[in-house]
Amino acid sequence: MSSESAVPLEGRREKNKLATRAAITASALRLAREQGPGGFTVDQVAAEAGVSRRTFFNYFPSIEAAVTLPVEEFLEESFARLDERSADEPIMDAVLATLGGDISQERLALLCEIYQMGADDAQLERIQLQIWRHAQQSLEDGLRHRLPESAGELTVTALAGSLIACAQAAMRMAATQTPDGEAPPPSAFRQQLLESLDLLRSGFNINHKD
Repeated sequence: MSSESAVPLEGRREKNKLATRAAITASALRLAREQGPGGFTVDQVAAEAGVSRRTFFNYFPSIEAAVTLPVEEFLEESFARLDERSADEPIMDAVLATLGGDISQERLALLCEIYQMGADDAQLERIQLQIWRHAQQSLEDGLRHRLPESAGELTVTALAGSLIACAQAAMRMAATQTPDGEAPPPSAFRQQLLESLDLLRSGFNINHKD
């Protein structure tokens, strides 16, 4: 019996779905690099990925959703890890450990590249903002379980919004401070995130100029 036939049918189907989704995203990213965001069609993406137009829409509602899948996956994985961490861990440390944990240079470079693409395309930027808003909602759900019962909804919403803003600022800085044509070092995002969380911890207590 081959190793392929030994895999349960449902497992093979899920594996094929993941491969198809990854192929569509890879094709959309290649075309975005070559022709710029918004410079190509769904039919071109489908042809590049070797799937039908119908199959494309079975996986993604738009080209922008396909391009931004790596950002969505990164945030989903990060908050899944956050849920696994001890409820006694300070929330700032937990967020740093999950969002700023092990991330390869290749993956960070891709996230920064997609972020920069959004600066040149309003629709792509809008989709990215939607992904970050969804991430904030996920974080709010996690905070409700981590914070004391006495913490009200305002505290949950304000803290989640502040933490997501820190992560967005760190991604922006990692993307914009890297010279064109160079991949950001693996520590770039983590260092920017650490600095932004330190500012939040201190209440942005910055010495004013005389």
